[in-house]
Amino acid sequence: MENNIRKVAVLGAGVMGAQIAGHLANAGIPVLLFDISAELADKGLQTLTTLKPAPLYKAKNSQLITACAYAGDLARLGEVDWVVEAVAERLDIKHKVYEQIAPHLAADAILTSNTSGLPLADLVTELSPDLKRRFLITHFFNPPRYMRLLEVVRGEETDEAVLRRMADFGEQVLGKGIVYAKDTPNFIGNRIGVHAVMVTIHTALHMGLSVEEVDRLTGTIVGRPKSATFRTADLVGLDILAQVVQTSYQRAEADEEHETFQSPAILKTLVDAGRLGQKTRAGFYKKEANGEILSVDLKSGDYGPQKRVRFDGYRLAKDRHTAAGQIRALNGSDDKAGHFFHEILTRTLIYAANRIPEISDDIINIDNAMKWGFGWQLGPFETWDAIGVECSVARMQAEGRPVPAWVTQMLAAGRKQFYAVENGVRTYYDPLNETVHDVPSGERHLDLSLLKARGNVIRRDWSGSLIDLGDGVLDLAFHSILQPALNPIDGSIIDMLNAALDEVEAGRYRALVLGHQGQNFCAGANLALILGFCERGDWDGLERTVDHLQKTTQRIRFLNSPVVAAPFQLTLGGGFELVAPAAHRVAAAELYIGAVEMGVGLIPGSGGNLRLLLNLMENAGGAGRLNVYPLIQKAFETIGFARVATSAEEAKHLGYLLNTDTIVLNPDHLLWETKHKALELAEGYTPPAYRDDLKLPGKGARTAMAAVLKGFKAQGKISDHDETIARKLAYVLTGGDRAGLTRTVDEQYLLDIEREAFVSLAAEPLSQERMKYMLKKGKPLRN
Repeated sequence: MENNIRKVAVLGAGVMGAQIAGHLANAGIPVLLFDISAELADKGLQTLTTLKPAPLYKAKNSQLITACAYAGDLARLGEVDWVVEAVAERLDIKHKVYEQIAPHLAADAILTSNTSGLPLADLVTELSPDLKRRFLITHFFNPPRYMRLLEVVRGEETDEAVLRRMADFGEQVLGKGIVYAKDTPNFIGNRIGVHAVMVTIHTALHMGLSVEEVDRLTGTIVGRPKSATFRTADLVGLDILAQVVQTSYQRAEADEEHETFQSPAILKTLVDAGRLGQKTRAGFYKKEANGEILSVDLKSGDYGPQKRVRFDGYRLAKDRHTAAGQIRALNGSDDKAGHFFHEILTRTLIYAANRIPEISDDIINIDNAMKWGFGWQLGPFETWDAIGVECSVARMQAEGRPVPAWVTQMLAAGRKQFYAVENGVRTYYDPLNETVHDVPSGERHLDLSLLKARGNVIRRDWSGSLIDLGDGVLDLAFHSILQPALNPIDGSIIDMLNAALDEVEAGRYRALVLGHQGQNFCAGANLALILGFCERGDWDGLERTVDHLQKTTQRIRFLNSPVVAAPFQLTLGGGFELVAPAAHRVAAAELYIGAVEMGVGLIPGSGGNLRLLLNLMENAGGAGRLNVYPLIQKAFETIGFARVATSAEEAKHLGYLLNTDTIVLNPDHLLWETKHKALELAEGYTPPAYRDDLKLPGKGARTAMAAVLKGFKAQGKISDHDETIARKLAYVLTGGDRAGLTRTVDEQYLLDIEREAFVSLAAEPLSQERMKYMLKKGKPLRN
């Protein structure tokens, strides 16, 4: 798609307006950021480099944003193709702003409002007929960089071409998931999501559950964000939550759950006291000066220590490995946890079904709004399918609940699911026409689940599958049998990787893609497997395993056809080592990649040290660089401090990606882009030359590094064991005993000394303690 929105103006440099500007800059779009004064606009711009989580992929992106003031810079609005209004949520203020800017807009410029609840019909009353044609609502969710949802609301007079132009730009340039909402209170995401929050709070009060108990039962255990209910409210801001709740209560008077939007007393108490969540360090949770996190009593409003949460239903759900299985288990549990979750889930499902056709004509937009705007793995109707529509409806009816008529009509007609895969095509039920349609799919969306349903799987094992993507491209998809959310490297994944390389090497495929559509690409090696070798004292077995991994990554590097990797989200340790030797990486913009082995008492063992060195050399200009010490030092610091890039852009700076690698903002497009990059590279592909000319500084550089480490230890910044690990890391990165000013080393030598260092560190009791602690606690141990 040709991008015909080349420059944007954002009106309002508050936290939301500034972050919208920041994400536009992330996409490479120049932005004019307006506020009442240049000082306020500049203040908004400066917050982009201090806010957490970071709104920018890299701080340098802020240079694409220009601070402007209404008083002197309105004429510059004629330069832009799109104006986003993000001023205070008051109709009179918005109307005044529209009046000011209207004379300065380009003839075809689009004007949109980022309102979270004001009716579009009220917003346009003061606009000219021509501007009404170019006006719509574009509701970004906070924070705009991380929340994929972009709700688009058109007016009766909005031009269809304007709507299409805006939606295409949002999806393909900004990487957003587009949801088409109606001009109804709080649109789709907040209408359903805030109802779910209110039901949760009211039910918790009724059943006597604590804040921490609710968050344990409404978080990752049921495919929701880790912040669950109350911590999410604190992150959003309780004043913002109260405002959105009030909008639904005031404007949705005909809603059958109208009274559910009556703010509970605890929310009013907290807001009135200025305890607004994270921004005031107190809300449903309170952070003490000593770092202790207290939780509020939902009835008294007093804070106290969090109590340990124990529920049989939670333990039952935790044994399942998918969100669907966990939801089924908790919903069916006959304990307090199960009864609580069943109550809030059932009311949410019925409420969502009753909103058709009020807020949406179909189930897809509702499901997508909750997945993209609230971080649910499954939308309401996908969740209903997961627990079984027929049996759950029977249970609801037995409990005397008012199941929406269209749902029972669907079942009576023989359709037992809202979604189904038939002949490799995903279909959905249309309640308005009582028909079944194909789920729309964008041209850049490659769905592996549908390819599997069509019989494109050529081989499958516990943790990986080989899938024919068509056009001579093979894909290796990870799906760990024990940890599908993290996909740690195990024997199954390595076996399937070598099988994939065999297929391509034999000429049956033109290229190989390493990519899948799970939650994270790969969170590293299987620590339990490494500890098993340690506990048995099987150092030869560990050495052979590491050698096999190294040889596999070298096969990737020197394959006669291109291997293209598609890393996204967590790509840690061994995950980095799998993607680094590929011919190219098509990375998701939201990429958290790093060599983190230091945190478990090790150094990279499957080629990670070699890969980072080669990447840094190439990013610095190639093999001809004379002084490599600064690059060695950077690699030493990056691996030694276990630095994790917090975006694909930062990954290039750290050397985890090459400057030539591709970055894709829309994760739905990642595999499509990767496949097409693989086809592009396959034409006349030549693998890289083996490097036997690596000039590394050797012993002299290690002496300098050792002095720095000694100083760190004297200052208490590192422990004795940290120093031990760092010295071994320095030995590898400087080229061991063979490297020096007049000598070169080759790739295999670096792999050999890396493997030796890895195995020797694994034999250290303190490293084993670190591995055990990480497996048990999920965080590093300093010992």
